[in-house]
Amino acid sequence: MNECYLCGKKLIKKVNWTKDHIPPDCFFPPGTKSMITVPCCYEHNQEYKLLDEKIRNHMAFLVIIRSIPVEKGRQAVLNSPKLARDFLSHTKELPTLKGEDGKPRISYVFDKTEIDKWLIRIVKGIYFWENRKRIAEDAIFRPEVIYDIMPQSSASFPMEKGLERRPYFIYGVTKVEQNPAKELWGLVFYDKLLFIVEVIFPNS
Repeated sequence: MNECYLCGKKLIKKVNWTKDHIPPDCFFPPGTKSMITVPCCYEHNQEYKLLDEKIRNHMAFLVIIRSIPVEKGRQAVLNSPKLARDFLSHTKELPTLKGEDGKPRISYVFDKTEIDKWLIRIVKGIYFWENRKRIAEDAIFRPEVIYDIMPQSSASFPMEKGLERRPYFIYGVTKVEQNPAKELWGLVFYDKLLFIVEVIFPNS
């Protein structure tokens, strides 16, 4: 457990040892319990700080839940012309989403490089937390944003593993019976935004 969950660097307390919240603590109201934390080197912890805030801020405009982190995200964008321009630059026509007139709808689209990197980090963090070891170096990740499906409210599910932080974040892992070397990770933020990460373990 004295290694960074992302790079495997050996960690020494008061030198380079920090803890990373998975998902980031800025996605939750103050005082939220059952937060997932994993050991992380200082460099990687700092590397994701701005990306964490950007994704939180953008998600805040895509959900209807009322909470402190969502309000903070919205205000951060509304109070900064630079952040507002960045958010608007992500709005595009989605051919798969059409309005009543049959034309593609204008929708928010995550930057693929950013969201892929961010989602893989979330999966790696939860995997480390559950298994007390880093995910295999040769694991292959295939993240996907699900734009056209609205998840069912997590309040309707009986409490089980992965739901402890609802409605802010829930997750589930499914083994693929036809392929034991493959897992499907479902990640839901704020009961609305659904992401799927396919993880393949070549040497399993």
